[in-house]
Amino acid sequence: MNRRRILAAVISVSVLILGALLLPSLHKAPAPPPDAPSPGPVPISATASAAPASVEEAPALPSAPLATEAAPPPTPQVTNGLQDVDPHKAFGSKNAPVVMEEFSDYQCPACKTLFTTTNRLLMDNYVSTGKVYLIHRDFPLAMHAYSRIAARYARAAADLGKIEPVEQTLFQNQEKWEQTGDVDGTVAAVLSASEMNKVRALVKGGTLEPLIDKDFALGQMYRVNQTPTTVFHCKGQTYPYAGVMTYDTMKQFLEQLLSQK
Repeated sequence: MNRRRILAAVISVSVLILGALLLPSLHKAPAPPPDAPSPGPVPISATASAAPASVEEAPALPSAPLATEAAPPPTPQVTNGLQDVDPHKAFGSKNAPVVMEEFSDYQCPACKTLFTTTNRLLMDNYVSTGKVYLIHRDFPLAMHAYSRIAARYARAAADLGKIEPVEQTLFQNQEKWEQTGDVDGTVAAVLSASEMNKVRALVKGGTLEPLIDKDFALGQMYRVNQTPTTVFHCKGQTYPYAGVMTYDTMKQFLEQLLSQK
């Protein structure tokens, strides 16, 4: 009888000790597996932390990949502060509220498209009306064998006041002279013999090369890497646009610029 009581007492004490050991573990969270990632901070809602939108936003060019990458020249670009403007290759009023610099290559098919479509309406509706001052910038690409030669002839013709017919014939006959390299013959077709002699003398004189190089260097400052690239200036702001812009898109953007207070 005493042995049974002693055995029962031992069993009771063992149960109590085991319960005391297991009870704390019932309130602990299960440990994560060794390869489980540790929980990171809870992301903050962008909506909650975003600054309130401004009432009036600056005009933005649609689909302009260069607009977010191009850096303006180190000096402020305003209508009366543009660098090295050749008056023979600029059109419209210098006091126009919007200034456009077009970096172009005469052997570039996209530049031909811009010249023969958008620019014609631009000249009629914005340049001739005093709203836009349009500046042609030479940016001959190394991949085009005759583009720099064409730029020389166009600049020489510009000095004689014949830039418009020469640019037109260079772009309209682009496929022909880029195959033969006959830039001289292409230009000669729209100029008189005396005018052509003057053009050839200027081309051979070597004075035009530094002017082309200045335009090219300016384009590099804008980080121009394709033609055409158009750089808009209005009220101290610079808006670069790479590629061919349709007239409807250009008109919409110009109206935004012109409507700024």
